[in-house]
Amino acid sequence: MNKSPLNFFEEILEIPRPSGQESEIAAYLVEFAKKYQLDYEIDNYYNVIIRKKNTLPYICEPIILQAHIDMVCDSDFDYDFEHNGIKWYKENGFYRAFKTTLGADNGAGMAIILAILSNNEIYHPPIEAIFTTQEETTMNGAKFLNYKKINGNRLISLDGTEENKIEVSSAGMATITTRKAINFINSNKLTFKLSVSGLLGGHSGADINKNRGNAIKILAEVLQNINDIEIVKIEGGSKTNVIPSQAFCFFKTQKDISQELMNIKKIYQEKYPSLKIELKRIKDLNTCVDNTTSLAILKYLSKIEDGVLKVNEVKFPLTSSNLGVVITTDKEVIVNLSIRSSIVGFEDYYVSKAESLARRYKFAFTLEDKAPFFTFREESKLRDLLVKTYEEMYNEKIILEDVHAGLEGGIFAKEIKDLDMCVLGVNLYNIHSTLESVEIESMIRVYNWLIKALENME
Repeated sequence: MNKSPLNFFEEILEIPRPSGQESEIAAYLVEFAKKYQLDYEIDNYYNVIIRKKNTLPYICEPIILQAHIDMVCDSDFDYDFEHNGIKWYKENGFYRAFKTTLGADNGAGMAIILAILSNNEIYHPPIEAIFTTQEETTMNGAKFLNYKKINGNRLISLDGTEENKIEVSSAGMATITTRKAINFINSNKLTFKLSVSGLLGGHSGADINKNRGNAIKILAEVLQNINDIEIVKIEGGSKTNVIPSQAFCFFKTQKDISQELMNIKKIYQEKYPSLKIELKRIKDLNTCVDNTTSLAILKYLSKIEDGVLKVNEVKFPLTSSNLGVVITTDKEVIVNLSIRSSIVGFEDYYVSKAESLARRYKFAFTLEDKAPFFTFREESKLRDLLVKTYEEMYNEKIILEDVHAGLEGGIFAKEIKDLDMCVLGVNLYNIHSTLESVEIESMIRVYNWLIKALENME
């Protein structure tokens, strides 16, 4: 009896797979290939390639099926993603997680590919299944994949987020780290903790235009109004590509800000109804950052451009910025942000602006990485087949969509000559957040859609 994608998905959920720590999930894929007697390769980045021979009654060019095997790890409490799988449950036709990210991005795509590879009763071209690593962080898996070992030049990526959409272009993304050296001084002022929480968070590409608020920005904007302030610790966000849903700051002041905070709180809560802003007097801490440096940090954070920067005529985001993480160590404050764009030159322009702002407030600036975007292909036999198949099976129109997320597709398009590529997926909701869910029936429908399309490939 063939296993369904749901069986594989539930197995995947049990395996730890933070981005950059994919050894266990890669080992699972290797064991899968051995079990089903399929050729496989694994490289130093834990990318895994699994090949299955042609079963069509005629010679056919290979098809590449691709998914990334890492996940964004975020939780509403201190959860050990490195050593634990996801605590999941089913509810009303969806898979969900207990107060953590689910990892359906891209675990659902992985599961569908594995179900296809394991099914010996279907017809299909030669399959090259590519499972890449570190997509959610550096994209090093796709960057350092040995493309000389790939024979196909048509690719279906299962990294989409909506069932009836095929993603036909994507944004590129620059990731940035800025750092400011700090020294701690003694202070006898009162110590407080200001917390910002309750925001929805989400994917810094797919959700950047949904007005969900950025906890770090709100925290900095509130605190910069306190002239008499000395930061003890400021932290917020979890990943560069996740919109921060919570942030906090320990600080010292002699100023009574309770009434002022009440007024500011009302303003922000009108814009973000789920927002929580809480001020607490805590046990006094002796050391802090001096007032001048503290104000420079807060003003810098408040002035970083965040959200949608450029849109097209139908209000689709073309360029955006996400202030993703701020942390404090005993020597420095570190800020991580990302800039996405699908317009030639605009990413470089906004990266340059970010560098100028960092220098203005004496933050060291490092451009960590740049991932390319891919553009719409005018003629695509693969896209035509997928659209025709879906619409005939489900009597629903397929939407061709440009996406603002940064996808590995940009790297594949750069490395594989004349690549015909489509990005599709199942119905995912609130990815990169603790509200993440995936529709169960959608996984089955996409699986059946792909099987039918594979059977009709030439």
